[in-house]
Amino acid sequence: MRIVARSTGFTQWFRRWSVLLLAALPLSACNAFPARHPEVQLLSIQPESVGLVSQTFLLSLKISNPNDGALHAKAGEARLYVQDRRVAYGLLDTPVDVPAYGSTTVQIPVTGNFLPLLGDLGNTRTAAGLPYAVKGYLVMGLFDMRVPFEVKGALHVPLSPRPSAVLP
Repeated sequence: MRIVARSTGFTQWFRRWSVLLLAALPLSACNAFPARHPEVQLLSIQPESVGLVSQTFLLSLKISNPNDGALHAKAGEARLYVQDRRVAYGLLDTPVDVPAYGSTTVQIPVTGNFLPLLGDLGNTRTAAGLPYAVKGYLVMGLFDMRVPFEVKGALHVPLSPRPSAVLP
């Protein structure tokens, strides 16, 4: 004896809608990924606390959104390199919203040891400055996608609270 399974109306309806929903999922996920990555600029580096073993600086970063939809960054990280040596590291632990075609400023505290760089200060020409790079990522989207960024420029010594101490 052979058993023949017959689909009920509900089962057929459920299968059709499941297939349609699975087909539409990639189209709805387009909003989860920005069309263009946000642009990041270093605005300033301010000393926060200075100790013998470690120092903490506040990096002010401007995040610009070139997309037509708002961006929401859940978290992020920043690493400061001076003369190709990693000298400080910090985390962005508060969410940041960047409006469409707009920008916002965030501050990330980075902690590290700048003492090994003191010997390099005498070897560096004052006009050229110390080459720096800020590398990191922002965590964005439905799937917590890491969007990397990198900013390069020159630090001019002595550091001053004026924005001209940091050149992009």
